[in-house]
Amino acid sequence: MIKTVFRIDDRLVHGQVVEGWVHNLNLTRIVIVSDRIKVDAEFRQILTFSVPGEIKIDIFGTEEFADKLHWGYLEEEDTIVLFENPHDVLKVMDYGVRIEKVNVGCMHYDGHNRKLAKNVAVSEDDISAFKDINAMGALLECRALPQDKEIDLMESINRIK
Repeated sequence: MIKTVFRIDDRLVHGQVVEGWVHNLNLTRIVIVSDRIKVDAEFRQILTFSVPGEIKIDIFGTEEFADKLHWGYLEEEDTIVLFENPHDVLKVMDYGVRIEKVNVGCMHYDGHNRKLAKNVAVSEDDISAFKDINAMGALLECRALPQDKEIDLMESINRIK
């Protein structure tokens, strides 16, 4: 059975993703979904070079990714799908893609947002997006690595309101 992990991590490709998730779960492909990165050729090149050669990498905008999913794209191989933020996840879901579970790995504290977990800080806009994602049926959990204990993101959000 093909494995797919959906993860929000504003650092995108880094050691924790490659070693902790990709290698640990025997994934063979990284997919980055970002309208911002899709149009930034230089950053796309940097991301591509940062992935070990045995791992495939694809970079799509939200609409293009949603279209590919409707044609069975994720049924091809074990994949981690990386988003920079919950807003891109919500866009993909708004295109009709059903996502059952989203791991939230890292969203940096910027001095203006609220810390929810060790590596997760959110703005009011992020909270709104997470609530919409959850209302569309996706479970939201925080953890840095697959072996870490899952933290229910919605419980954390509900505690701060």
